[in-house]
Amino acid sequence: MPTVLLDTRQEGILGPGGMTLRQEIGAVMMVGLTGPLTPAILDEWRQRQFGGLRLPADEPAAGVAGARALIDSVRAVMAHPLLAATQQEAPNITAAAQRLQAEGFDIDLAPDADVAAGRSPASVAQNVTAAIAGIHAAGIYAVASVSANSLQAQQWLPLRAAIGAHVDMVMAPDLGVAAVRSQLGFKGVLISEDLRSQTADAAVRFLKDGGDMVLISPDIAAADDTYDAIHTAVLSGSYERVKLDASVQRLLSLGLRFMP
Repeated sequence: MPTVLLDTRQEGILGPGGMTLRQEIGAVMMVGLTGPLTPAILDEWRQRQFGGLRLPADEPAAGVAGARALIDSVRAVMAHPLLAATQQEAPNITAAAQRLQAEGFDIDLAPDADVAAGRSPASVAQNVTAAIAGIHAAGIYAVASVSANSLQAQQWLPLRAAIGAHVDMVMAPDLGVAAVRSQLGFKGVLISEDLRSQTADAAVRFLKDGGDMVLISPDIAAADDTYDAIHTAVLSGSYERVKLDASVQRLLSLGLRFMP
């Protein structure tokens, strides 16, 4: 096996916002949490500086007085903004967004852009635009989720409408990154599907292909493996630092709107 040369000089180069390489690597990861926020898990966040926290929608963390207290505890150990997310389906998107914002969340990952079947283009665009406007009015980020099947079939009408309505993030499969960027012209944050059942290499590939944040939920061990894989990829040059910097800059720019 050939020896991989690691450029450790990268460790001393600061990125956007004066962030170190290790802080940048943490920033492009969203990690799930179930159960209590133990001192060990909190120390993990302090060391790794994971940029996203995903909590289950209907399973309050044991030993913590509500979602806001948990989120605030994690934010207290962060050197950069933290995106707090959950995934909750609700018939009234605006009301759900308002409640989540009151609980301390920044994102609801549930909204789905695969909604075109049986509807006219005008109806789809109107519904998507109204949903995003309601989410923004509630003070949280709007996310559009798309499947691999919809991208392969080029059923892009809802996603085009979402991008036109200034959706903040798109959750896309690995094979959809290039299409969302180049063919649809999306300039916001691209987040992966949940990669906990895949190898760390899948997360690195998503970032190398143009994604901005990888979701690993809810497995701290898998998150550690992913963090180490991204670190090695940057030092080896297989994942260019300039791409990491660009993703971190997009996340920091996003944070100028709603995040504390």
